[in-house]
Amino acid sequence: MIDPPKWSDEQLKAERNQAEQRFIVERQGEGPSAFYSTWDSVEPVVRDTIRMTGDLAAITGSILLRERGLWQKLRYFTAPPISEEDLWTLVGKKFKQVPESHAESAASALNSVLDNKRFGWVQQNRPPTDEEFNAAVMATTVLLTHETLKTNRRGASSQFQEKEVADALEKAGLTFDGSRSAILALDELPRGHFSRERKVAGAKCDIPIRLHDGRLLALECKVSNGPKNSWKRLQREVGGKSDTWKGTHGQQVITGAVLAGVFDMSCLIAAQNKQKVAIFWQHDLAPLISFVAETKKPTNSK
Repeated sequence: MIDPPKWSDEQLKAERNQAEQRFIVERQGEGPSAFYSTWDSVEPVVRDTIRMTGDLAAITGSILLRERGLWQKLRYFTAPPISEEDLWTLVGKKFKQVPESHAESAASALNSVLDNKRFGWVQQNRPPTDEEFNAAVMATTVLLTHETLKTNRRGASSQFQEKEVADALEKAGLTFDGSRSAILALDELPRGHFSRERKVAGAKCDIPIRLHDGRLLALECKVSNGPKNSWKRLQREVGGKSDTWKGTHGQQVITGAVLAGVFDMSCLIAAQNKQKVAIFWQHDLAPLISFVAETKKPTNSK
């Protein structure tokens, strides 16, 4: 059977440098406009959050139940901003929406880590002055705008990346399969077909591709904003899934990754050579399309 492309260290470095340069150009072109447009949408939310909680003196279980997304916003009113996981630990339960049974515990946890420097009036049991209020709004808006922009960028980049790959696969003659059911057996996805996010052996796969020779190319789309982040995106996320898929389907599954952004060289080398991840780049999808087309040829062809 045809093997996916394997790149030399020099080739990986050249493609990595090109991806990084594209990332830099995109960020420079974006300028401060994205930050300030996000700011404009976030600032009213911060003001409303303070006001609806009685200037933060009335963070109660009942208001967390009534305002379903409030707990997510209030994570940025603590010192330091608290992660979902840390809050769940304090509450004693993991949740997406605050459950009635743990509403008071969630309120108590948020109150216990409220930033008394930013919101000093709460501890002093008095209303904020206009100056205190406006300063607190500005400081909190900076925090929440930064996080919101990162989340929006990540989601938009991922969606765009997956769309580019899907468009390229369709132009190459593959057929889109719109099923959302889990792929428990390879034959659940016909040969020459690809799909969008579905579970393969219990792990989500961004774009499963059933190659013409019967194997499954489990393709992950990853955007990294820095060398450290690349280890999480490629080694932990893609490599971890690769172990799961191979444990179930063996050599019938090839794990691949379409990459964009900034990646550490040693991370790329380890992913390709040790974890056997087939690496492709968003800025040049021709090797991916070529590999998919090659699997259609008879195995005895020269």
